[in-house]
Amino acid sequence: MQNSRIVLYASYQTGKDLPGYVRFALQHLSETPFRVVLLTNKRELSPETLQFLEEHNVFLYLTENHGFDFGMWRRFLKDLASGNGTFTTLSGISRLVLMNDSIVYYRNRFQEFFDRAERSDADAISLTENYEIRHHLQSYFLYLKQEALGAFFMHLLETPEQENFYDVVHRLEIGMAQAFEDAEVRTEALFPTKKNVLFIYPELIAGGAGFVKRKILQHRFDIKEKAHFIRHKALNSLNADYHKMIVDSGMAEDFKEEWLPAPTEGVLHRAADKLWEKSFDKVGWPLMRTAIKAKYKLLGKKLDGEEYSD
Repeated sequence: MQNSRIVLYASYQTGKDLPGYVRFALQHLSETPFRVVLLTNKRELSPETLQFLEEHNVFLYLTENHGFDFGMWRRFLKDLASGNGTFTTLSGISRLVLMNDSIVYYRNRFQEFFDRAERSDADAISLTENYEIRHHLQSYFLYLKQEALGAFFMHLLETPEQENFYDVVHRLEIGMAQAFEDAEVRTEALFPTKKNVLFIYPELIAGGAGFVKRKILQHRFDIKEKAHFIRHKALNSLNADYHKMIVDSGMAEDFKEEWLPAPTEGVLHRAADKLWEKSFDKVGWPLMRTAIKAKYKLLGKKLDGEEYSD
């Protein structure tokens, strides 16, 4: 019997096993009425991992490592479109949930999220949204109803795979917003915010959202990204102790603390970073901001961006 409701969970990993937070998500997603598919890069998986997937009825789809999560979703759906699917067809899908492992879910709120999305008047629902460049839903979680599926399939299958992360964001994630707008697909975020969502995870965690960006936990930002936090007066969000916040806010009983990804930078690196971050916040950025505003005023051009507003 075909299941018309599907979750596609994309995950890139290097080892034979799956991280604990990925297993937690897959296990609890499998408890919903949706058929769960793990899309991951081709490699040898441990017997324990294969047994886990079988026990929780998670379908395994091994694929090439390129194109990021959109590439994995695209190849799986192309197989369905060509008749190579094993348990459904492209036209047989009534609800499609797209997810990836860039988010760590430490509480089991999946059925609640699905129920809220189903009650929404919107056709495409995410947990959060972003207003940078243009308003768009964030693609790490997308709940798509039938009214949104046609526009999504056309956008995904007609847009070439991208090998650069920022090209994926611009052409596929942000480009999807235009595809939805053209098709009059209604969109909504379950946790709406006018700020960049990277800046408000302290609020989301304290409010019991139950999920966090893995990159935040790992503090995996380059200099340009760190400066972006400072320019938007979000230095506290950059350097917050998210691990402690999550533990204090409460995790699911079956979620282990060691499953929270650790920072990739060492203590000395972080200490050195904080020195220049503080200097840039107090002196560097105010001087740069003044110079940029003066330049645009001299040229008679409009300067957009909330970081330049007084």
